[in-house]
Amino acid sequence: MLTKEGLKKEFSQKWKDYYQVNLFQEKGFLRKLCSKCGRAFWTLDAERNFCGDSPCQNYEFIGKKVTNKKYDYIEMWKAFEKFFVENGHTSIPRYPVIDRWRQDLFFTIASIQDFQRLDNGNMTFVYPANPLIVPQVSLRFGDIQNVGVTGRHLTSFIMSGQHAFNYPKEKGSYFKDKCIDLNFDFLHKVLGIKKEDLVYHEDFWSMPDFSEFGPSLETFSHGLELVNSVFTEFQSDNQETFRPLDMKVIDVGWGHERLVWFSNGTEAAYDCLFGPVTEYMKKATGVKVDPKIFSKYSKLAGSLDIDTKINMETTRKKIADSVGISLSDLTTQLEPLTAVYAIADHIRTLLFAIADGGIPSNIGGGYNLRVILRRCLSFIKDHSLNLHLIDIAEKHAKYLKPIFPELENALENMENILISEEEKYNKTTQDGRKLVVNMIKSGQAIGVDTLVKLYESHGITPETVKEFGKENKVEVKVPENFYALLSKEHILEKKAEKKVKLDLTGIPDTKVLFYQHPDKKEFESKVIKVLNSDDKKYIWLILDQTLFYPEGGGQEWDVGKINEKKVVDVQKFGHIVAHKVESFPVGVGDKIKGQIDWDRRTQLMHHHTAIHIVNGAAKSVLGKHAWQAGTHKSVDKAHVDISHYRGLTEDEVKKIEELSNKIVQKNIKTKSNFIHRFEAEKKFGLGIYQGGHIPEKELRILEIPGHDIEACAGTHVSNTGDIGKIIILGTEKIQDGVIRITIKAGKAAENYLTENLQCARSIIKKIENSNLIEFSKSYLGKINAETATEDLQKSAKVFSVPNDQVEANVNKFLLEVLENLVKVGKLNEAIKSKSKAKSLEDACEHLFDLWKSQKKEMEKLSLESSKFVVDELIAKVKGSNVFERVSMERKEIIHTAEGILQKKPDLTVILVNHEGDIVCMSNKEDASKILKELCQKYGGSGGGRPNFAQGKIDASKLNI
Repeated sequence: MLTKEGLKKEFSQKWKDYYQVNLFQEKGFLRKLCSKCGRAFWTLDAERNFCGDSPCQNYEFIGKKVTNKKYDYIEMWKAFEKFFVENGHTSIPRYPVIDRWRQDLFFTIASIQDFQRLDNGNMTFVYPANPLIVPQVSLRFGDIQNVGVTGRHLTSFIMSGQHAFNYPKEKGSYFKDKCIDLNFDFLHKVLGIKKEDLVYHEDFWSMPDFSEFGPSLETFSHGLELVNSVFTEFQSDNQETFRPLDMKVIDVGWGHERLVWFSNGTEAAYDCLFGPVTEYMKKATGVKVDPKIFSKYSKLAGSLDIDTKINMETTRKKIADSVGISLSDLTTQLEPLTAVYAIADHIRTLLFAIADGGIPSNIGGGYNLRVILRRCLSFIKDHSLNLHLIDIAEKHAKYLKPIFPELENALENMENILISEEEKYNKTTQDGRKLVVNMIKSGQAIGVDTLVKLYESHGITPETVKEFGKENKVEVKVPENFYALLSKEHILEKKAEKKVKLDLTGIPDTKVLFYQHPDKKEFESKVIKVLNSDDKKYIWLILDQTLFYPEGGGQEWDVGKINEKKVVDVQKFGHIVAHKVESFPVGVGDKIKGQIDWDRRTQLMHHHTAIHIVNGAAKSVLGKHAWQAGTHKSVDKAHVDISHYRGLTEDEVKKIEELSNKIVQKNIKTKSNFIHRFEAEKKFGLGIYQGGHIPEKELRILEIPGHDIEACAGTHVSNTGDIGKIIILGTEKIQDGVIRITIKAGKAAENYLTENLQCARSIIKKIENSNLIEFSKSYLGKINAETATEDLQKSAKVFSVPNDQVEANVNKFLLEVLENLVKVGKLNEAIKSKSKAKSLEDACEHLFDLWKSQKKEMEKLSLESSKFVVDELIAKVKGSNVFERVSMERKEIIHTAEGILQKKPDLTVILVNHEGDIVCMSNKEDASKILKELCQKYGGSGGGRPNFAQGKIDASKLNI
């Protein structure tokens, strides 16, 4: 198994091959090993024995002038951009922080990721210029607890990417020697750092899955890492072995925030990185720290890092001793300030994520966004900070506008999300507080697993749990790497495995015909291989070419016939299509005839294109964050799952449906073409990955001009008008932050409308025949398929059931109401004349109200009846027990038993009905014990308390 430490050790042993560059030889750099940590580094200072990284060296730049001037956040990028453009690089805009172009990562964690593409397991690069630089905002969540504490850790940062590709094949590309020359010139000649103060570490960098990696040289100065230059040369397909990449790539990640901090020398990076934001927050909260104490603390804070194997508590104590105050006093002074710093960082991270379509949730990458948001809310609550998160976001957006003007457009959406998330947080913490306090009072230990469960199930942050413990004089220890434990499962996307597994070794790719011949229904082909199926009734056929569309992109497979035998499943493995067919005599080389079930294909085409239309409409109505999270298209219906922070309102659903049908009615010609990935991204942007990553160099782009553009391999109509009609059946929250919109389109929609009209008419007839409710003639005169469908949807809400269960519920309530009228004549008074209904919804409301009023009346009669039975049963008492069979429902039995005990408290009452419902009540004996014995004797089960127990027995065994 490949590991970073193992590969780093292997490269270090061959340092002349991997780390020695011309600059080191020309300038006289010496290779040394750190006397503290053993790391290899290069320096011009012959006296240097330490590597220059924390904790081997403290921050020595704080309060000092180490560059030729102080650069603010915007100025540093402009200086960087100017230098590299003058040295032949193209400056390009940042890519989104939510990664849509790789299926294995949720977030952009490094600038090189912008250009990485996985094509069937092979790492390739797509880049708009060569060489280039990019102010890539990157998100990382493994260091959450370090943020605000060390002075340098952040959850989002600009990785100023410096990249050159395909060395030495492409013009303009370069590798190690020129890379380090540029590094040295920018730091020494542009920023003015003394060359003796530059230290280069030998290191190693890799993507989490080792899809690309190589040796690297990290540049340090005065205890701070400024840039990491990665020389990408290798990749691994299986995380066991590795091989050279097809091209050598320069992957330099400059720490933009660190360069700004380094040039300013402030005690904490946060004071110079966020422009006016931090100062505003300090004034708003009144948070102050003794400048002398904070200055001493900041220089030592680099050693506080949960990623290192130090004991954080011990290190904090040493820092407190060095500063000259107690650990308790240090903590009291610093915690509110570190909270302010953390909030400033976390809100900026959320702003970038929301601007790029991310939302907090409890799944996938959204999990990490919710973690940092709830951490902000927890800090505000725990430290009573006078802060409003949207105000902080607005100030970030304004300050960053010269580099990232798009952030201002995200503020309205961010405010809505913050309001929604704060409501959820307040509710979960309110409910969770009782839970935590009860756990503490009962003496239950609160360890790591409990803290994780409390966060994931109830949204309670460990800081809040710790505070609850403090209030109840119990110490709750939060692991130093708690947030790293939470976030590690939500960085990489989990890959779904193919359910069907076939041995297809050595089989050539299948030629698919459905793109070139979208209207063709029959074809001829040659058998390449025959494979057995788990079910002996079927075989799997591999053909040299096919018209059958295999399952993919959420679209179900085609069915039909091969040599008159039914095709029941079609799957794709890479570029090979396999057909599951009813068994028949066939061999390799045989020619076959295939026939597509065209009605099914047409319906699937209607549903697939309709989903694209609805998805585009949802984004228009809800906002750009409403990204597709999954789809399924069957013959009967289809659905699209979208990311959204709350359920959809009726008005939003109506707008999405109306906009979708407008697109249908416009008769827009759809366009579908295969385009090279680079050209597709350049022309249409990364929004083409709306449906997820596609591991191909050539992408099939489906365009509904002016409405939606996606990379999609499915089958589609050539004109939106072919669909005819789109109906939204309903919406539901299927996961936190994911809303499912279910639709019918085309023939399925037509059939649905017809069925709804028939259903509505059937319900109306049954209601009228009951003589309980009369419909207005104007309503009956205007009812049609559309109005019937709308009425059924509204009626479904009356009963809180799906649309297709309205008729069943009407039947149920009608039956009960009519039976009650027959059973108890007194109830006839409830209906002196027919109710008038203006619609089906109105009629259902009348029926439901009538049923409820009858229920109340029946309960009253039941109570009156039970009072009579009480006296009757007491009259039968012989001894101290009542054990009788009664003709009552369970609720009436309980009322009767209670009535007996009110009059005769010393009795033990046991009542059972003909269905076997049994109730036992007593003030002197253990009712639960008596019931248990009866259940054992007569067969059944039940339980309860000493004074009241109930259950179910086999009434046929009773002889009373």
